[in-house]
Amino acid sequence: MKKNLLMLALGVLIAGSSVAPAVAQDNNKTRQEARMHKHKGERKSPEERAKARTERITKELDLTKAQAKKVEALHLKEVKEREAKRAGFKKSDRKDATARKQMRSEMMAAHKRHNEEMKDILNKKQYAKYEELQAQKREQMKARHQEKGKRGAQQERGRMQSR
Repeated sequence: MKKNLLMLALGVLIAGSSVAPAVAQDNNKTRQEARMHKHKGERKSPEERAKARTERITKELDLTKAQAKKVEALHLKEVKEREAKRAGFKKSDRKDATARKQMRSEMMAAHKRHNEEMKDILNKKQYAKYEELQAQKREQMKARHQEKGKRGAQQERGRMQSR
């Protein structure tokens, strides 16, 4: 009886040890792999992104149906233009400072055109609130970038101290 229990326990241990690494291996993806999967696998179409953005702005600014249609068309046009620009911006261009500077200036010009078209669609009160929301987003992005910078500096200090 003891021999049978011992053999059973040994069998369970062997089976568990052979399955455990395979299960653990699937869950140990790097952050970058997980992030890439999240963005590439679940990326919405331009139409879906434009519609979601329009719905959010419609609620925030209390747009009429006519305004919402115009805003959605504007957002769709903007998303498609941005995707075309990004597709044309090669990986090798990312290292080239002049190419990055040119891309940035083109994006800023496109953003300015977008805001001018939004100004034509919205009334004065709505546009003022739109600008306020844009300013809040910029502040949130600055805070996020500063936080990332602090974390990066802390990680670097930690690496230096461990050496």
